[in-house]
Amino acid sequence: MESILRNLRFGVRILLRSPAITVSIVLILALGIGLNSTMFCIADALLIHAIRYPDPQALSLVWSIDAEGTAHDVSPADFMDWRARSRSFSDLAAWMPTSFVVLGGERPRQIGGAKVTANFFRALQVRPVLGRTFLPDEDGLDNPSNAAHSAVISFRFWQEDLGADPNVLGRAIQVDAVSYNVIGVAPPGFQFWWRAHDIWVPVTFNVHERDYRNLVVVGRGNSPRNNATAEMVVIANSLSQAYPKSDKGWTARVDDLQDWLLNGTFRSRFLLLCWAVGIVLLIVCTNVASLLLARSAAREKEIAVRLSLGASRGRVLGQLLTESTLLALSGGALGLAIAWGLIRLAPKIVPPNAIPGGPIEMNAYVICFTAAVSLVACVLFGLMPAITASRSDVQSILKDSTRGSTGGKARSRFRQTMVAAEVAAALMLIVSTWLMVDSLRGLTRIDPGFDPRNVLTLRLVLPGAKYDPIRALAFCQRAVERLSSIPGVKSVASGMGSGLPFPNTAQTTSFELEGMPPKQDGEIPSALYSAVSVDYFRTLAIRLERGRVFTDLDNEHAPVVVNISATLAARYFPNQDPLGKHLWISRPLRSQGVERVRAEIVGVMREVKLTDLAREAAPTIYAPITQNPYGRTVWFAVRTDGDPRLFASAVRQEFSAIDSEQPVEQVGTLAQLMDGQLTQPRFQTGLMTSFALVALILAAIGIYGVSVYAVEQRRNEIGIKMALGATRFHVLSDILIQSMRPTAIGIVVGGAAATFVAYGFKSILVDSGAIDPIAFLGAALLLATVALAACYFPARKATRIDPAIALRSE
Repeated sequence: MESILRNLRFGVRILLRSPAITVSIVLILALGIGLNSTMFCIADALLIHAIRYPDPQALSLVWSIDAEGTAHDVSPADFMDWRARSRSFSDLAAWMPTSFVVLGGERPRQIGGAKVTANFFRALQVRPVLGRTFLPDEDGLDNPSNAAHSAVISFRFWQEDLGADPNVLGRAIQVDAVSYNVIGVAPPGFQFWWRAHDIWVPVTFNVHERDYRNLVVVGRGNSPRNNATAEMVVIANSLSQAYPKSDKGWTARVDDLQDWLLNGTFRSRFLLLCWAVGIVLLIVCTNVASLLLARSAAREKEIAVRLSLGASRGRVLGQLLTESTLLALSGGALGLAIAWGLIRLAPKIVPPNAIPGGPIEMNAYVICFTAAVSLVACVLFGLMPAITASRSDVQSILKDSTRGSTGGKARSRFRQTMVAAEVAAALMLIVSTWLMVDSLRGLTRIDPGFDPRNVLTLRLVLPGAKYDPIRALAFCQRAVERLSSIPGVKSVASGMGSGLPFPNTAQTTSFELEGMPPKQDGEIPSALYSAVSVDYFRTLAIRLERGRVFTDLDNEHAPVVVNISATLAARYFPNQDPLGKHLWISRPLRSQGVERVRAEIVGVMREVKLTDLAREAAPTIYAPITQNPYGRTVWFAVRTDGDPRLFASAVRQEFSAIDSEQPVEQVGTLAQLMDGQLTQPRFQTGLMTSFALVALILAAIGIYGVSVYAVEQRRNEIGIKMALGATRFHVLSDILIQSMRPTAIGIVVGGAAATFVAYGFKSILVDSGAIDPIAFLGAALLLATVALAACYFPARKATRIDPAIALRSE
């Protein structure tokens, strides 16, 4: 213990003796460790501890899977059968997100919430901070007479909207024009599915409905997940045989909740960013190792004297490693402070929805990770310089009283290896960044199939107790008339379902092709479904390819008609004209099930990317809203002559004139909705670009530092060469050739490594091939230019060495 304390005291004195290099090392380490700690903090919130419920590994999502392998929500009747027959889950709960219109405050407000089964909170093992959650059968699914108008509210809603009322339990709140009694307050920060809801009420649905799939099912397993999967497949197959009309060809799948919440693309991109910031730390360590190597060379005589006076090489090695540890811990402490600052600053600089998930906070895991990274960095940058210094030839160093050691071949090879490693790592990051930027450019060039310019959009949730389907249709028609009368408005469209691009949730429906035999595998086709007004296609500028669009004559008294997308036409009507043909459609009926109707195809519309720019356009069915007013959630699109944001106030006023109790809160432009599709890839690309820039700067600093050190070590040799007749040009070219050799090696090694990285990128980037020669050549040229500039200035300085001074020192 005394020896350790002595090493610490001596190490502090040594580090304070050269404050400039000490501060430089600590700052460089702090940058690398701080970035890694920040990324780990995000990873902890999104990957490691994404689910903040007890025993999260037992939670699963259970999906209905169609014949094509696509996951869907679950129908109420299937859910009831699953819950009754399953033995692999201690609880199977259903969750249906929605928005509520809440009255009673200064103004009506639209608040996010969910309808859940009574065992929802029990399945998650979430306990309220006040009151209780729902009692068994309080949803009335097994016994309708037990259904209760009870509500659990969020901690935020209780604190901010209800003023932290201590008597909140039993308080009545008006939700969708219905009075609910507050029975409990959820714990702070509770959310499900990355959604911070404020109100949960018992779900009600038709327990015999099998066609309308609108429930997300979450279960807490009491057996291994593969056993649960096997059991659910058996149950789904039995339902497929018992109810072939609705369930034939359908099966079930059990997914880990935490794995599913982070979609594969986001997870891959995020892990790529973690890899990138790890590369930055590696470059930091190589830089610091080079600095310590130069520093140990300057201390050669001191170390040789200590060894000659009897100090063991182990003692010297321990002292040097102690100094490295002090540097690493100092850099780690400062890096932790940097990470804390970045996390606190993140809400102000990170775009909304760029990082899904709950709050990102500093915790004990992050502190332990930072300490571990600091110690690993200590080994990476401190071990080799310490070993090299402790193995110095004592006699040759003590005999040489003028020039000092040249560092030896081992030390020179180590410096060159560090440079090559920096260049290779920087090249991989630059190539990766190039590919991500190119992918982002490809994403922005995608034609969505509609014109997002000068279109104002808004969504409303009409309370079911106040607006039945007929009144909801009348509300939409009246709103279209009033909005059309606003000066500067060119056209207005309204609708329900998936017609407004990039919705939070997409409405799908199943259909059958009349006159065509069903497929052998029993597949029941499905498509996005939207009920739209007659001016929908004109407002969004969606081109008609064949047939006609809807007219005012396509009303509730006329034969049922639909338009289909070109994608659906190509997939299900290859080499034939779909116009005039009929579909049997299971169209939705206001959260109460579906209605099977026969519809004639009267038009084929251009394919439109309604849900995701990065995916292929999904088959879509459009129906006249007058023939199917089914939803609580309605949307409007308003095409204007100028900036649509200038019309937001007038639009709100018109809705207030129609119904003063109807909040209008989700107002924005269609261009903003489309831009929201780019939020995550743009933010991730920006981060990768920042990491690549940091890596490039650090690599340049490292190359420059090694070049300066190498020139200084060869000072006498260069002076002698010049005294013997070498020209400045020959000296300059000789130094540049030797200095650029490790850079060339690094470019070759980095290019080979970047090839494997590019192959890994292929699955997560848009319009990006596995190999992009321009990316590789551009990155190599950039690095070579930076390295040449970093080597040039020390080399030019070497050409100014006075041969007389060099000879005199000899």
